[in-house]
Amino acid sequence: MKRIIIQYGGTGDLALKKLYPAYEKLIGKGFEFDILSLGRRFKDRETFISSIIDKSASPEFLTHLDYLPYDMADQKATATLIDKLKSMVEDKKNVELIYYLALQPNLYEEAIHQIQEVDASMNSICTLTKKIVVEKPFGFDLESAVRYNQILETAFVNREIFRIDHYLGKEFMQNLLIMRFHNDIIRRIWDKDSIESIQIIFDETHGVDQRLGFYEKIGVVRDTIQNHILQIVTYLTMNEPASLSSEDIAIEKVKVLKAISPVEEFSMGRYESLGVNSGHVVDIPTYAALKLCVNTYFFANIPIYIRTGKMQGEPKSLIYVKFKNTTKEVMHDQDIAENGVIINIHPELTIDISVNLKQPNTSWKSKPVRFRFNQAETFGANTPEAYEQILEKILQGDKSLFPTMREITESWRIVTPMLEHTGHTEVYPVRTLPRFASELAEKNHFEWYT
Repeated sequence: MKRIIIQYGGTGDLALKKLYPAYEKLIGKGFEFDILSLGRRFKDRETFISSIIDKSASPEFLTHLDYLPYDMADQKATATLIDKLKSMVEDKKNVELIYYLALQPNLYEEAIHQIQEVDASMNSICTLTKKIVVEKPFGFDLESAVRYNQILETAFVNREIFRIDHYLGKEFMQNLLIMRFHNDIIRRIWDKDSIESIQIIFDETHGVDQRLGFYEKIGVVRDTIQNHILQIVTYLTMNEPASLSSEDIAIEKVKVLKAISPVEEFSMGRYESLGVNSGHVVDIPTYAALKLCVNTYFFANIPIYIRTGKMQGEPKSLIYVKFKNTTKEVMHDQDIAENGVIINIHPELTIDISVNLKQPNTSWKSKPVRFRFNQAETFGANTPEAYEQILEKILQGDKSLFPTMREITESWRIVTPMLEHTGHTEVYPVRTLPRFASELAEKNHFEWYT
């Protein structure tokens, strides 16, 4: 079978930084496919290759990479694409086309219209199978997500639609499920009887001024909370699925999302230098702090505290699960530390379990110590990148690492109050934690994990 990935947005940052390196790795592993990159920046393949493809790219990868100057607004664009695909297919009778839309969602309708023309023409010369891949955020709110999905479903059935949240391709996400459901010792303590609270912290040191035009339409809620963070919440609090199949996992994730009420306790802000060189005031949130609860039998009343945003003093991506500390009351010793699970995501994946052990040369004084799992030390440093794993699943037709439309719509419902918020947006100095994040901790009587 001849397989061609048609890469819309083929000269953008996502393709350059993530997709082309992943395609190269997969081709090196023996996967057979060609990539047709579509873009407006370059007039021919030679200029495209010399301008943006890494000079160290393997000759094998380059033989499978082609380029077509393509402007969706050009009335002749679709005919040109059809001619190019026919020349690539040659005399192959079985063909799979994978349309990868690294585009703004508001371009989906025109893209789908053109894709339908391509499919109709290609069906006349071969037996055609197809898939479509769309990036997050899927839509800009609940209403637009439903509308965009209706557009996709005019040309594709559900099994052919792959909606990407690249965090699901990260090892730490998959390890959350294995840690929880393949270990009886963890399974027995992972509920409201043992867990006091959960923190999810995603602090980034970089700003968004280099992609301000894009970020102005997105903001922190659409950038991380509606997708990455709510997916993490589902993995942390879902019930054990009947199996680790994509269908069974999705069933349990939807149950979690349906059990979360629209966010009420939240604050948002932007860093003070945002858009300083843009010539206009940019008032889009770049940081948020919030509290939510999953109202299921096993996790009701466990507060989940979340903070995420840009221009912080140090990068910090972690999950902290704090367990109840009954021991210090029973032993009448307030110095006994709580137990916890700390999952560090960046710069390397580690999972620490904090327990108390006797401190030497003391009279029964305990000290918290950590037992650590390090992904790179245990399994080697060459763990596949998230996009490599995701693209491999797409090639295999495996939807286990992709959110369903039901998950996406429930996620938009949860964050709707944040999207509709018109109140105060705090301006915080760069490299500092916004005041409202500390106020959330003070109000709820907890400390952010450091």
